[in-house]
Amino acid sequence: MLQLPLFAFGTLRRGECNHGYLAGAFDRVLPARLLSFAHVSPLMIAREADSVVDGELFFLTPATYESTLSGCDRLEELPTDGLIGHEYRRIAVRVWTDSGAVIAWAYARPDTEDDADLLPLIAAELQRIENL
Repeated sequence: MLQLPLFAFGTLRRGECNHGYLAGAFDRVLPARLLSFAHVSPLMIAREADSVVDGELFFLTPATYESTLSGCDRLEELPTDGLIGHEYRRIAVRVWTDSGAVIAWAYARPDTEDDADLLPLIAAELQRIENL
């Protein structure tokens, strides 16, 4: 499984009701911003030009990465064999931190696509985030 960090903008953030899914399962966290996305409801994001969603970027612990992300997928009601559920889809996005852009997973409205240009960059990004 591709071990990208996870961008959280709602109940998975620190201090929120579902943070237990991530508590103790990340090595570090950074403030981050997701550009060209907006809240379309309190807990849902979708693409929208000239908008920004603030959140936290969690670098999940490699040893528990798969089980942690699987737990978050279950919380968001994604099927065990896919990334698109009834209410959410896990997509690859580019988020911005004080250290620059980072490719991460985010949960968005089910009709939202991955950032189209990211697939060729993902291998290089995994190497880069190890050095942050």
